[in-house]
Formats: sequence, C-alpha cells, structure tokens
Amino acid sequence: MRTFLRALVAVGVLAASSVLVVPGASAEGPIVTGGGSSFVGLLMDQWKADVANPPYKLSINYSATGSGFGRERYMSGALDFGQSDIQFLPDEQGTLNGSGRKDFVYVPVAAGAVAFMFNVVGTNGQRISDLKLTQREACRIFTEPGIKWNDPGIAAANPGAPLPDRPIRPVVRDDRAGTSYVLSEFCIARAPDVWRKFQQTIGGGPFGQDQYLAQGKPISVWPRGFGSVSAAYSSDGIAKSVANGSTGADSITYIETGFKTITKLPVASVQNPAGAFTPPNPPNSTIALAYAQPRGNGTFELSYGGTDPKAYFPSTYSYAIAQTAGFNAEKGKVLATFLNYAACQGQRRSEPLFYSRLSEPLVNIALDAIAKIPGAPARPATATCNAPAQVRVQNGPAAPAAAPGANAGAGGAGAAGGAGAGGGAVDPAASGAADPSAAAGATDAAAAAAAADAAAAEQAAAGASGSNAAAKGGTAGPENSDVVFTFLLGGALVALGTVIARGTKSGLARS
Repeated sequence: MRTFLRALVAVGVLAASSVLVVPGASAEGPIVTGGGSSFVGLLMDQWKADVANPPYKLSINYSATGSGFGRERYMSGALDFGQSDIQFLPDEQGTLNGSGRKDFVYVPVAAGAVAFMFNVVGTNGQRISDLKLTQREACRIFTEPGIKWNDPGIAAANPGAPLPDRPIRPVVRDDRAGTSYVLSEFCIARAPDVWRKFQQTIGGGPFGQDQYLAQGKPISVWPRGFGSVSAAYSSDGIAKSVANGSTGADSITYIETGFKTITKLPVASVQNPAGAFTPPNPPNSTIALAYAQPRGNGTFELSYGGTDPKAYFPSTYSYAIAQTAGFNAEKGKVLATFLNYAACQGQRRSEPLFYSRLSEPLVNIALDAIAKIPGAPARPATATCNAPAQVRVQNGPAAPAAAPGANAGAGGAGAAGGAGAGGGAVDPAASGAADPSAAAGATDAAAAAAAADAAAAEQAAAGASGSNAAAKGGTAGPENSDVVFTFLLGGALVALGTVIARGTKSGLARS
C-alpha cells in the first residue's frame, strides 16, 4: 500500500508540473516531453515559457520529479529526453545498453549551488536569518540523529547567535535525487569520518539504505526513519515542508538557491577549504565548479577541495540526456531547438534565478552535443550566445576557450564506454587543481558578482512592487509565474508524500 501511495504521489507531482504547458494550435512541431532533475526545475519552467512564444512557438512538457526518474524514463522510452544532475549509475548500465536508447549525449544546460535552506526561530523569538556551517557540521546535520541547533560545532561557527536547544529536523528527498547524490559525495570528500559513522548507524538499524551506502559510495536515496529526519518529493516538496508554518519549525533541507525567493527563507553560508564562509550565490558556485574535471562524455567529475576563498561547495551541473540514433527527427528538431535555446540565449535567465551561467567552453560542449540529435537545426554560432569567458580560480589555471564548433568531449554517446562509469567518483586528492578544459562556470568573479547584485536588486524591486509575492500566494515575478503556480498546485500532493514518508520507519529498502 505504501509503495502504491508513493507512486500515486509521484504521478500527481508529475501531472502538477506538466500541466503548465498546454500545446496551442500555433505550436510549431510536435510536443516534446522531458523529465527528471528538479534542481533545474526553476530554469526549465522559465525556458519552456520562453520558447512557447515566437519566434520559437515550441511545446515542451517537463516533469521535475528527480534525476533518477529522468534516467529511468529516458531508458524506458517514456520521455523524449531525460534530465539528471549525475550520469547513469553502474546498476543502470545493463538496462541502458539493452534498451533502444543506448546512443545518446549528455548536454550540460545548468549549473549552480546546492543550498542549505532553513527555518528556525532563535531563543530571542526571532527567526534566525544568518547561519554559518562548516562542511563537517553541514554533513552531521543530515547524518547524525539527535543533533541540536545549539550543538557546540554549530555554536562555534555562530558566536552570539540565539541558537535554540531543540533538535534539528532535516528534510531529505524522497526520490532518487541528484542533489542527494551530490550532498553525499560532498560529505564523503570533506567529512569522511562523519560519513563512516553514518554508514554504521544506518547499517545497524531498520532504516533501509541505498545499495551504494554500504559500499561507501555516494547515494541518490537518503535513508529515513532515524532521528528527526523526514522526507518529501522533489524540490517543490522539500521547500514546502521546510516553509510550512505548522510543521516546518526547526527544519533544514538541501535545495537549489532560487527557492529562497519563493519561500522567503534564508540559506546558510558554508565554510570552504580556504576557511571562508561563502553564500550559495552564482559567483561562488561558478568558482567552485571551475575545479570540476571533464570526463570526456559531456559530464564532469566534481571536486570539493578547491582553495579559492570565494568558492561555494557543494555545487553541481545538470545535464539533458538526448538520443542520437533512432529518434524521431521531427521531435528531434523541436528538442534540439529547445536545448540550443537553453544552452545559449536561455542562459541569461540563470543568474536572476540564482543559477550560474555556463561559460563559453561549456556552451561549446553543449552545442556540439545537441548537433548530434536527429533533425537538429544548424549549430548556432557560439558568438550569438554571449557566453562569458571561463572563470579563473586559485590553484586552477584556466586555458583558452574551446574553438566554436569543436567537439569538446560532448559526444558521450551512451554506448557501453560513455554512458556513465560510476556517477561522479570523489576526487581522493581533493587538490583543487582544475583541468584546463574544466571551466564550469558562469563568468569571471567581478562580472558574476555584478550580475548577482543586479539580480538581487531586481528581486528586491519585484518584492516591493508585489510581483514576487510568493509568501502571499502570488508569483515569483512576471515571467516566472509557472514556478510558484507549480509550487502551490503540487502542495497537497507533496504534503501527502511527506506524510507517507514519515508514517513508516522501517521497510524503506530500495531496489
């Protein structure tokens, strides 16, 4: 019964996120359906609204229901394209290679920070708005049962803060989330002793566990039923759980930064390897991602040891998964046109929604991959994208940008060798040295900071005028109403998912 209800909720969330795009009679080409990562959901909502208008007039449906969903439904053929924050996992490889969709490309389309959004009232009766977390304490919060807000480790990083003597209530994803994978990979790299203790805790109790946890590898499914942990579906679900006035007290979650403008909740600054506490904004995630290493298939192996004092970890990419052989060319034209927009002109939407812009090398990788989709139009000239140069970071010298039109490793065809060797192994050295072609970022620090300031000013102005009145049930801006509408429409469904997740503390093993 529990499995049935969880599936029902997942389908309901899918419907809530897909219903927003209704094909019009003037749409050019067939409807294209995608799904997966909810980390990229805010951008997807914006992009699909953009391309529904002239000159594109495209109908794109997207279901933000988790990276695992995107990979699974891509393999089954239920989606025209998948979206995932990580590459295919080893246990998925057999199914992938046995499917008719083993030939594909990964298309990097988004980048940004995984923020820790929290809701806690201090001992002074006021909501705490400024919280600093060391990497170790950030990991302890999601792995150690019973940790309190005034824990000595947290208090040491927040001297004088009115931290209450109450248990922290972590809210984790109740689906196979790329952000869960990235958080666990971050903890394995930066707090290995904390992660080993977590393995022992979960391994010795009736909590169920992702099969990779016992192996000491990153996990997509977070164990529940221990301590004060609860779970909810997708980014919408965990955001709603933390923001809920009656049940969200003392809670914290990991989510894309843009949800802070919807929920009006603060996000924590996290201490990086240089010792600086940095907020999860676009300039800082840009710098962190400049330390990522290219795998040669269009995806990047994240590194969490970069020593630039501006870097924010954890940060990640998100990739579209698009078929390159055996795909309907008419749909392929629509999909490729949409992805070209996302990787090129659509990147101007990134920073106002608190994502990082893709730099020119990343845009080239994306456009080269998109050109392999059946029916794809001519590859856009990179110059038309106005993509920023790759960012320069400490201990990570940048190289010249890849030449426009060059195949910069984006071919990542989903044949046996290129479809995911393990989903982003941790950099054991954590040296912070960046591969010359691994520029992941949005822009140089000064330009990105200016863009972030402009975005913040735009958000503030929108809030003052009432155009971003999410707290009152309004929209997240004149062009982003889809985002909050989805958030509200899915409320009852994700709430049901949370109730289900909390209702059972055993039998949570995943296949």
